[in-house]
Amino acid sequence: MNDELDGAVCDWMVSPVVSLREHMLVAEAIEQFEALDVSALPVLDASSRLTGVLGWAELRKASRLVQPSGGRERHWRLPDGEVAQYMNPRVPVIRRDLALRACARRMLNQRLHRLYVAEDGPLEGVVSTRQMLSAVVRGCLEVPLAALAQRFVATISADEPLSAATARLRADPSLSLVVLRGAAAVGVLTPEVAFTSREADPSEPVELWMDPSVVSMPAEVSAVRAAQRLLELKRRYVVMHEGRSVIGLISGLGFTELIAESAVG
Repeated sequence: MNDELDGAVCDWMVSPVVSLREHMLVAEAIEQFEALDVSALPVLDASSRLTGVLGWAELRKASRLVQPSGGRERHWRLPDGEVAQYMNPRVPVIRRDLALRACARRMLNQRLHRLYVAEDGPLEGVVSTRQMLSAVVRGCLEVPLAALAQRFVATISADEPLSAATARLRADPSLSLVVLRGAAAVGVLTPEVAFTSREADPSEPVELWMDPSVVSMPAEVSAVRAAQRLLELKRRYVVMHEGRSVIGLISGLGFTELIAESAVG
């Protein structure tokens, strides 16, 4: 039991929250994503009312892969227009007095990476998996990584064709592929990430489409140490290994589960 994890989300939320406006151009929103190193931001209307969320997921769905005439490298052409055209109008909202553990349980049950704090009024804050990582650190949760692995994983070489990876993911949607260069883990290809490769040349190597935001750690490492490393390096996944073998993959939701199941102090 740990008193650090008692209390409400208002004690953990990020506030104030950088937001987008409905009539902001998509190009301006992308500049915000890159400047803040985030994957999604809330959207407000002219009255500062929370009306949606825009993230890379929404933008990828509206984008297409193009290859300039005479060029060899293809790139994503992101949509033009205003934020309101592409945002997700369904915003997951919580109260500021909700217990941190209850917040973690909702994130885990609905597979949400962030919840926005607002109650009959303006946007007050946001709680994401990064705050859950911080809670693991402050709560000194010394559970070994082996207790947190979330996804069934397999490995694939970085230079294998994308078609081989997508075929394996279609065959088993619960699978995630840890991408290796030699014996080193250099990325992850999840079904969600693979979706963005729908217009790719199937002969392109996996490494062009993987998410490189990984850090490798032995199974016996504690959750506290792993959470600290993810926060320091701004990475999203821990690739867990035993000797030279990859045995698990842990995302921010794995650490969120640890908070959700922690004992009340």
